[in-house]
Formats: sequence, C-alpha cells, structure tokens
Amino acid sequence: MFHRSVHAFTAALLLCALFLQPASALPAKSAEQAVVTFAVRYSPTATYETRLAVYHREIAKEIARARMQKADPHLYMTDLYVTVFRQNREQQFRLEYTGNLWNEAQSERLTLSKETSGKLLRYAEALRKRHYGKLISWDEVKRTVPRKSIFSVTDLETGLTFRVQHRAGRDHADVQPLTKEDTKIMKEIYNNRWSWNRKAILVQFGNQRYAASMNGMPHGGDGIPGNGFSGHFCIHFSGSTTHRSDRPDLAHQLMVHKAAGMLKTFFQSASPEQLTEIWKEAMQQKDIDMIRQLLEGVSPAQLASIERELSELTSIQFERLRHANKPGNDAAEEELLFKEIRFRATLYRKGSRAQQVTYRIIFERDSSQSPWRFRDVATVQTAKRK
Repeated sequence: MFHRSVHAFTAALLLCALFLQPASALPAKSAEQAVVTFAVRYSPTATYETRLAVYHREIAKEIARARMQKADPHLYMTDLYVTVFRQNREQQFRLEYTGNLWNEAQSERLTLSKETSGKLLRYAEALRKRHYGKLISWDEVKRTVPRKSIFSVTDLETGLTFRVQHRAGRDHADVQPLTKEDTKIMKEIYNNRWSWNRKAILVQFGNQRYAASMNGMPHGGDGIPGNGFSGHFCIHFSGSTTHRSDRPDLAHQLMVHKAAGMLKTFFQSASPEQLTEIWKEAMQQKDIDMIRQLLEGVSPAQLASIERELSELTSIQFERLRHANKPGNDAAEEELLFKEIRFRATLYRKGSRAQQVTYRIIFERDSSQSPWRFRDVATVQTAKRK
C-alpha cells in the first residue's frame, strides 16, 4: 500500500539536487524558518497527498521580506499548496501559474522575483509528476500489462490501495480484486456501496505508475473464487472504450486525465459543446472540485450559487445536446470568439416536485487559437412537473 510519508520521502530524494540548502548548515531556528513545504493533493478534502520540504535560505528570505498586497486571485494550481514560515508563524499559500503566492483566506498576494517564482514552479511541477500517473494509451497497456498479471490500484482521493488481477478485456481492462481483503478495501473507497461511478486511480505495475479510471460495480464473469467479489470491474486508460461504444467514455476519460494531473489540458482542448458535456457530467457526479476548475472564468458569487444549488439536489437529468450548426458553416464556426448554448434539465430535490429549467451557458475565447472558457452559467425556470 502507498503511504503518504513514503511517497513524500521518495519525492524528496528525487528533487534533492534542485536548489536545496542543506539543513545541517543552518542553526535550528534558521533551519525552521528556511523551510518551504510543497504539498500536492487533487482536492482540499483529499487525504492522499505528496509532500516535499525544501531547505532554501534565499527563497525563504525573499518570501519573508515580500509585502502582502490585496488582490483578486489569478489562476492558480488548484492542487498545489505551499507552506512557509513568515512573520514568526507558518502560513499557507496557493501557487499561481505566474509563480507568485496567493493567500486564499485573506485574498492577498506575495509578488516574487522571476528567479524565485521560476524555482517554485519547477519544484511544484516536479512534485506533481511524482504525485500523478503517466498518461498511457490503452493500446500500450495491452502490450505492457498482459492478462493474468497482478498490479495495485490506488484511489487518488483517499490513497487506499488494493491488488487486482488483469483477467480479460478487449476495449478496456476487466480486472478482479485478488483477495477478500482487497475487495474490502475497494468497497471502502466506494463508501461501502458498490457503484458505477468513475474514480481516478493510479495503476502501479512494476516500477511504472499509470493514470487510469475505474468503476465500482461487480458484473459479468468471475474468475477468482473466494475473493468476495462476484464478477469483475472495469479499468479504463487513455483512449479505451466501453463494450457498448467505439468512442471513449467521457466520464472515464475525465478521471484518467484527473489521475494524470492533466484536467486543465483536457479542458483547454475542448469545444464549447464538449465543455458543456463535461460540465453536465461533473454536475451529475456532484464533483465540486472539477466544477471549480471548469468555471475559472466565472465570478465567485455565481460559482457559490451553483455549488449551493447542487448541494440541494438529489439528482439531475439533462437532455441531450443538439448540434444546431448547418452544413457548410464549419469555417465560420472556427472563427467564433463567443458562443451561447442552451439546453433543458430536470432538477430533483428531496420533498419537492421535479423542476424543469433551461440552462444557458456562454463561452468566450481571446482568439480562434485560444482555448474556450466559461463566462456565464445561468438557469431560467420553465415548469414544475406534477
């Protein structure tokens, strides 16, 4: 099983050559104040994380001297936390993509030199590579992880790990927990209730760790008697498909890219229609962290409203998105900088009648080569079902 302390130690060994100031060269008090601690975890509630403590007097000194300024948040790494000793106490920051540090609680920023910002970003990116799995195609998995092989599966949120055997699968891997204890751990990941919900996982085979996605529902044939698991479950990798379709399953591919630490890259390559489908999937799964990443361009007040509405819902059903583009308009579509998409949904709340609403999502981008982003998400109530 992966333990966070072991994982952090491994990362520290691999990164020790990058700008480190040996702790032994410093007095005890100075050593404490010279520590910069990085932590990577996918979400604020995730218990699985990778940590690295760096002893670096120059970085710590600049952070200690830098002035706090009130500021709106720029885009920051949603999975990266930086803890420093400043003003005689530990303070936690989010690392922005610029390399500056943002205090989320106080809405304040520490603006650092380009040299120091660059060092922080390099530490962060190296640590993220240790935390997440490698994005690997299903075709490559079939060559490198043969049938009957045994490997371990780690849940990206909880860090819980169990062993499985690769039994079959043409379009994805059909696997089974190895023992009753492995089945027990897997069920614990799903809050002790089997579910078709997809989860981001890390597949450890030999010395390689791959980004993948699993569902949590026993089904189909059973090849390991006595493991307490009636059937098998599915593990997907980049480009794998379900048995019912020759196209990759969106929910699984989202989890695969989450396990690779590449959700932002996945979003940036998507069209407004694809982003809409991703948003609908995140809403149905009640994945608040994914919704926050998707809606980086939306105002905090609107995001809070969406989160509040989602917390009140027991379920939500969306109509299929209709593509209204007429033939011959592809070239004009490629030049658009603004797009509005509308679709209906049915909202279900406990103790209340189903409510039909129309969602309106507005997308924008800076140029025809820039990624699309959400600008506005709004609902218009239309009717309540009897």
